[in-house]
Amino acid sequence: MDSLTHALAAAILAYMLGFPQYIPFIVIGAVIIDADVLFGLFSKNSPEAYLFVHGGIAHGIAGVCIMSASACAGIWLAALAGFVNPAAITPAACAAVFAGGLLHIAMDLPASPGIPLFAPISDKKYALFVLPGPSLLLMAASLFFLIWIALGVVTLAEGMAVYAAIFFAFLFVRSIAFAASRPALKGAYRVLPQPDPRRWVAFYDDGDEWTVIEFLLGKGFGDPACYPKYTWTDPAHVAPYVSLPEVRGLLYNSYIVTAKKEGDTLILSDPVRESGRLFYPPYYKRVVIPVAQKPVPIR
Repeated sequence: MDSLTHALAAAILAYMLGFPQYIPFIVIGAVIIDADVLFGLFSKNSPEAYLFVHGGIAHGIAGVCIMSASACAGIWLAALAGFVNPAAITPAACAAVFAGGLLHIAMDLPASPGIPLFAPISDKKYALFVLPGPSLLLMAASLFFLIWIALGVVTLAEGMAVYAAIFFAFLFVRSIAFAASRPALKGAYRVLPQPDPRRWVAFYDDGDEWTVIEFLLGKGFGDPACYPKYTWTDPAHVAPYVSLPEVRGLLYNSYIVTAKKEGDTLILSDPVRESGRLFYPPYYKRVVIPVAQKPVPIR
């Protein structure tokens, strides 16, 4: 979800629980996680740092702890500089920052493509695949109500009540669409929700190839696209290269991966993202490895 939606959801939660004094702190915790969009400025030329991207290591439990602690340190520095009342910075306020970070990853769990909860120990992504990534509908609603509240058209309580109703209605519709689509998509390797709640992209593992097909509630399946897993190569030839950081980054960001040998190179790619059928994540769509390159020992 987008940062604005995270901020409003955190503020509404604090308000509903009777802790309006902690709204600034829980909002800071909820949005600081998305500061990882800046990580790419430093990691884009370092394959080993493939987790340092938006939706990467900062969206894990350890990342939340570090980002929340950094936010609390920043608030303390602001207090020392006279920008924040030191009396407001209590252990409960710091706990609210941490709670905002946990709320952030809890809200991201239902959405694709998933988050690495246990990074850096494991780069496995976790997701319920009920929601698409950022929703333009929620983003527009968040911006709309924030402007209304800022202009005084509605009070904070009124704006939050209406926004919460829209937010939960959105989740309800998406959950119904998820449940309704499951019988037809049984057996799929992975199913990705699309912005239109009726549309889903299903991936099937057919042994020697991947099959990707769109499903539309009420109409059924579209035309399938098939991608051979291995072309002029085989799993034994590819396996020694899996430990390369570039390949690990590709595997981390991809929905499916195919391997093809062309001359003296081995090409690993995610054909779905590379073709533009799916855009996100935009990182590591293809890795070209010289076959002469010394393989990395399998551990």
